[in-house]
Amino acid sequence: MQDLVTEYINMNQAGLVLELCEKFYDENVLMLNNGCVFAQSMRESYNKQQGFVKLVKEFDVKLISKLIKGNIVELIFSYKMINFDAKITEFKGKHIQTWQNNKIIKEEYISVNE
Repeated sequence: MQDLVTEYINMNQAGLVLELCEKFYDENVLMLNNGCVFAQSMRESYNKQQGFVKLVKEFDVKLISKLIKGNIVELIFSYKMINFDAKITEFKGKHIQTWQNNKIIKEEYISVNE
């Protein structure tokens, strides 16, 4: 699983959001965003993220921390995105993932404020 998590991190840092969605998320993944349901399937997540991703010109994603405990993975990233209209968005986020059969079956995203 270590190799899969490393590949996930690399793809996220490269801004390959839609590709990692298709590769790593189970078809019936449950995704939460700050405690609210974001998507209840890989396709729903893909469709929602597609609109956001096409606005981004440049991704600057840095891994802050990684913890793997059994099938639970906790990743914290610092995100900086520059849109085509030159608007810059910066934030930190924690991804708590539950993996099963080499796929993410649940992911909770939590905004990290410092």
